[in-house]
Amino acid sequence: ASDSGKMPAPYYEKKLSFLRFKIRSLLLPIVLREETILYKIQKNLRSPITDLYFAWTANLGSHTFYVLMLPLPLWFGYCQVGRDLIFVLGFGIYFTGVVKDYLCLPRPASPPLHRITMSHYTSKEYGCPSSHSANATGVVLVCLNHLFTIKHSLSNSALILSVIFFCIYYFSLVFGRIYAGMHGFTDIIIGSIIGTLVFIIRHFTHDLWDSIVYSGNWLVPILLISFYYSLVYFHSIPAENCPCFDDSVSFIGVLLGLELAYWNYSKSSFIIPEGGIENYCVIPYSFKQIGLFKSILRVIVGVTTVLSWKAISKPLLRKIISPIYKKFISI
Repeated sequence: ASDSGKMPAPYYEKKLSFLRFKIRSLLLPIVLREETILYKIQKNLRSPITDLYFAWTANLGSHTFYVLMLPLPLWFGYCQVGRDLIFVLGFGIYFTGVVKDYLCLPRPASPPLHRITMSHYTSKEYGCPSSHSANATGVVLVCLNHLFTIKHSLSNSALILSVIFFCIYYFSLVFGRIYAGMHGFTDIIIGSIIGTLVFIIRHFTHDLWDSIVYSGNWLVPILLISFYYSLVYFHSIPAENCPCFDDSVSFIGVLLGLELAYWNYSKSSFIIPEGGIENYCVIPYSFKQIGLFKSILRVIVGVTTVLSWKAISKPLLRKIISPIYKKFISI
């Protein structure tokens, strides 16, 4: 099957609105001109070691990685960091998906480039913007922001090593998309801008937003459901079959589920009301009290539960919801 975004211009002129087609027509020559430079970069830098490195590090921006890693801050008492990460990733995926399906721009052509990926699912998506770049930007900004917030409790060497680690993580994900033939410079730049904007919005609104969610008001679930479902409704419709919409819907489901869970949790007797809104719904954790063995056990039990639910929930819900949906459609 042909890559998304590779159909002739008349096809998109017919499928897209005048504005969408005009913007696509302006950006398409820029994207296509980059392919010569991308081919030279890949040709000059490729080696078995770097192929292996960038193929594996690309998994640090995969859905499976986030499913396993995102709960960890929450399990170890870092409620605010965990929520911030989920927000920047969720909205990063959503807005890059909206823009991808709006512009319908192709990925760099293969051949001449060789796509180095362990996830052929992502190669079926449109190219611009890069979701990996948006995610990497959002994650690094959240983590660096937290790092410099607590820098008084860290040694200089620990702070420097942490910054170096996040720089390597960012470089590996972002430059890795160019090296792997998955994205061009335009894709990376727009993706990084989206990741930065999502972080800025979350950074300056999280106190207000979280205080509303934690208020326990019965109107909150209605507003949350309306807001998140409206995001799904207003998502761009692609010109071809593209999995971006599925990704957007999935992460909107994560965000909605998270908010409804925290709204319900804020009404329970497990909350820690002291210490401000950032500590209001923290899952209690103390290494001194729990120790290394129970800390590791918490991760094992948590990850096993998440993977079990992931394996069971989709087929189970499909079996339950599908007949209801078909009956509803037939009315």
